[in-house]
Amino acid sequence: MELGLGGRTALVMAGSRGFGRAVAAGMAAEGVKLGVCARGADDLAEAERAIRDAGGEVLARPLDVTDGPAVTGFVAEVERELGPIDLLLLNAGGPPAGTLADIDLPTWESAYRLNLESMVRMLRLVLPGMRRRRWGRVVQITSITVRQPVENLLLANVMRPAAHALIHDLALQGAADGVTLNSVAPGFHHTSAVDRLIARKIEQGAASRESVLQQWESEIPAGRLGKAEELAALVLFLMSEQAGYITGQNIVSDGGWTRGTF
Repeated sequence: MELGLGGRTALVMAGSRGFGRAVAAGMAAEGVKLGVCARGADDLAEAERAIRDAGGEVLARPLDVTDGPAVTGFVAEVERELGPIDLLLLNAGGPPAGTLADIDLPTWESAYRLNLESMVRMLRLVLPGMRRRRWGRVVQITSITVRQPVENLLLANVMRPAAHALIHDLALQGAADGVTLNSVAPGFHHTSAVDRLIARKIEQGAASRESVLQQWESEIPAGRLGKAEELAALVLFLMSEQAGYITGQNIVSDGGWTRGTF
């Protein structure tokens, strides 16, 4: 399928590893010009080299997306060097695991700044231009906690649904201007985020990494964890010309783990 993305400009948040890196690699293969940011400079430099070695055009900058002036400067640099931003991947590391008793107020505030405020800020900078040009695609990476709470992930259970609510509201405003906004909800995939959850499980008494994986796989109808590239393929479709009539949706990629009807 021809996605119609060649020559467009994308901004990818948290693009140095995991889902963000997989999406960035997929975009580069489609001929998209990439502005990529992430907090980890070493991982980001490695991702940048891989994209360039594959023939992609990329501008990569270490960036804390909770730093307002730095984010504003990065968006301006991407548009100056690569052109107006047509595609936006909203992505940020998940908040730490824990329960109400475990999580202090500063940690709540940090989770809000990273997982909601950063996306509001980025949308305020990028979305108006998409609407003026009457074309744009925004995809936000959330998690299955949008659909079904996960034990011991209170912050994600609260912040992720709020982030999708933002997308759904803005989708209603952008639809008539040819701009779509959707979110995807990955379940258990082979990423560093899952590695952190496994470490937490072991701290709480799990016997081993293998035992945690075996338990999860037994709960997933597909019988396995997902691949980051599988989620990236979904994101790229939602950003394609063909997906212009899909907006305001939260689409799950979890091998059947969530049990809700909708």
